[in-house]
Amino acid sequence: MSTIEAVTVPKWGMTMTEGTITQWMAKEGDSVAHGQELLEIETTKVTNVVEAAASGILRQIVLKEGTTAPVGALAGVIADQAASQEEIDAFIASYADRLGASGDGQAGAVAPRAIAVGEGVINVLETGLAGEEAVVFLHGFGGDLSTWLFNQAAIAETHQTIAIDLPGHGASSPLAGGDDLLARIVTAVEAALEAVAPTRIHLVAHSFGGAVAAVIAASQPQRVASLTLIAPIGLGKTMNRDFLTDFIAAERRRPLLGVLERLFADPSKITSDMVEGTLRFKRLEGVPEALTAIADIIADDTGQRQSITEALAGLKCPVLLIWGDQDQIVPVPQAADLPANARLIIIPGAGHMPQMEAASTVNNAISENIKSDT
Repeated sequence: MSTIEAVTVPKWGMTMTEGTITQWMAKEGDSVAHGQELLEIETTKVTNVVEAAASGILRQIVLKEGTTAPVGALAGVIADQAASQEEIDAFIASYADRLGASGDGQAGAVAPRAIAVGEGVINVLETGLAGEEAVVFLHGFGGDLSTWLFNQAAIAETHQTIAIDLPGHGASSPLAGGDDLLARIVTAVEAALEAVAPTRIHLVAHSFGGAVAAVIAASQPQRVASLTLIAPIGLGKTMNRDFLTDFIAAERRRPLLGVLERLFADPSKITSDMVEGTLRFKRLEGVPEALTAIADIIADDTGQRQSITEALAGLKCPVLLIWGDQDQIVPVPQAADLPANARLIIIPGAGHMPQMEAASTVNNAISENIKSDT
């Protein structure tokens, strides 16, 4: 019996409706392995690769390089030697009908909503089916909930998911600075979570968001079922503080591009829309002041100001740390700075954004950490 597998345009982010094929990394007739990088797709946010979902032979490329197609469109076909060309032709011919019935594309798009909290609003993007547990995503300094565009949809296949704009980011209200700023950010996030997910939660957090997640996990140990932190601050003193100051200071496209490139091992993944979107966010009223206040609690001339080692060490839930080995912002910590109960995964060839640069690997690690909660 022959096996035929579809290669489709993925849905990266809940608002993504289409993508452009920029490069095929295999040609028709090549043998491909499960997990092998197969093609590169550009979205309005970022460029990323699609990995082969099955092993076999790339029998046919349906969408040529330069083609823009909707989410779910058939880009290529992987099949074994036993599949006849007639079977592959029939598979391709039938795929348009499946796509039309799948609900992918604009009709399936969801929109964020604002949750009123004590000092303004917190913007959240919810997807997945409501259940007994929810997975909560917290981004890092200067980011927003689109940080998780390659991750939230994948985890939402099995869980309710909530991506949050931290205060002073995205569409959430900025907070005034002060020594208690981190505590007030935590309070705002907890208030939003009580409104949208008063259940057990799995926390997934990146960089500065890791400090927020660590405080929540330590203060609500009965509620937090697992903790996955991606390049979090607070596990050592070393970090690239210039990134914080240069990000705040960059007011034009070229300087900002140079700053954002430090986030990735492969800077070509950054699109012009990503740069323009970040510039528009930085120009909003109150945002520069809010970012400056947050940068001040992240690091000073002596290095990082926060420490999450003790908070993590006291947790009973599974704790997973994920790092890119080419992180230029928060380098991989020394073994002495890691709590004994934390498991560390280092991803080769990734920078400070492994959730974008190695999305499949990170998604699998998140799912496994969630499952390890018993």
